Amino acid sequence: MANNDKGIGDGRGILRGDYLNEDRPLTRADWLEEVFPEWGTLLNQQIENDVVAPGTVALWWLSGPSWCLKTSAGGVFLIDCYSGPSMYTSYAYCGVCRIGGAPTINWIRLSPMVHDPWKFKTLDASFMTHLHQDHCDIYTIKATLATTDCKYVGPMSTILKTRRFQVPDARIIQVKPGDELPVRGATVKVLTNYDDIARRTGVPVDQPRTYGEAAVSYLFETDGGNILFLGDSLYHNGYKAIGDQYKIDVAIADMGHNAPGATDKMTPWDLFRVGQALRTKVLIPDHYDNWANTQLDPAQLERIVKENEPGMKTVIMQAGGKFVYPTDQNIGRYTYPDYREWYRPEDSWQYGKPAEDAGLI
Repeated sequence: MANNDKGIGDGRGILRGDYLNEDRPLTRADWLEEVFPEWGTLLNQQIENDVVAPGTVALWWLSGPSWCLKTSAGGVFLIDCYSGPSMYTSYAYCGVCRIGGAPTINWIRLSPMVHDPWKFKTLDASFMTHLHQDHCDIYTIKATLATTDCKYVGPMSTILKTRRFQVPDARIIQVKPGDELPVRGATVKVLTNYDDIARRTGVPVDQPRTYGEAAVSYLFETDGGNILFLGDSLYHNGYKAIGDQYKIDVAIADMGHNAPGATDKMTPWDLFRVGQALRTKVLIPDHYDNWANTQLDPAQLERIVKENEPGMKTVIMQAGGKFVYPTDQNIGRYTYPDYREWYRPEDSWQYGKPAEDAGLI
């Protein structure tokens, strides 16, 4: 992050507060560089430096549909990473517009940028479940293409788009349901994904793609547990077969509000039924937080699961939060650290001797 290069950061990609009190020349470019992403490189550095213990697997929620997974062998993987802004889509291309008959839809971003796509030092691969902009993202791809040696993994429709972004074939892995990929610290099994909206995106209205061409799901089998990413799937009875065939510890999928006449995200009931069909131990919703038109309170899912399948656990994350499986499977709701370990009451103005007098600062 440039503010560190200027000596105004603290080494974690966060701007020094006292620097904001100084009078200095300031341009719009300075503002953009110093303010965005809002978290600077703090999360990038945490992902790089945190050691994942044997028998566990670590996940960071990058907000919206976006995740980072790190194995105990040190493998780092992005899944559906979106580094972009608010946007609008139109009927000519957008599957959601076509499903609802909308000429255009505004997608107003609510969630913060908690990662810097240009600052991943270790990145093995970027997995994309389907071709929508917030899953197959030009900002993430262009940044990581320039700064890492990562591979780009996705189904046919996604790979067509990735090639348009000038990604060389040597760094592309096109997959379909039934494929397996050995990666550092995991085996990734490519499974069917029932995303009907992706099937209708970017193609003639009367020629939808097959499920396997349009979208896939990724099951990361690790020494810490099996983590399934479902992207933007809708509910489908076919998930019962997947739950019968595979052991799934954590299932992660979209959830959100749908206005009357529209279908975009799974409702809390839809997601609960998918979790039941998959027989997952832990169910984690995503995507409900980041678009204004689909925002939804995740407490609805917690209530449904508690009342109907008390043996299933729900975990509600916060943007930028870290989840370690199986260690954190019972947390219920993630809470940000309050850094209480940094405080020293004995050196405070109120409870002890001021740090200035003690010669500590």
